[in-house]
Amino acid sequence: MYILEQIPVEFFEQPLTGIVECDITEHLSGRVKVMGVSWKASLYDLDGGCTLSPGSFVTVLGRRGNTLLVQPSTF
Repeated sequence: MYILEQIPVEFFEQPLTGIVECDITEHLSGRVKVMGVSWKASLYDLDGGCTLSPGSFVTVLGRRGNTLLVQPSTF
């Protein structure tokens, strides 16, 4: 695989819930804890200046490589 190749997105059959550990912004990856494990995470398909702060709940939709794709939780 070449470095410049696009890594495909894999969506989970059932979304997961996580909690933000390090800020996640539109342009900056952060970290979330899911099922007791800390993962690199980035926002998935959101427009605007959304920032997720530590302690915020997120919905984990899938992953791209080892990075989880998240959106703000709706609850």
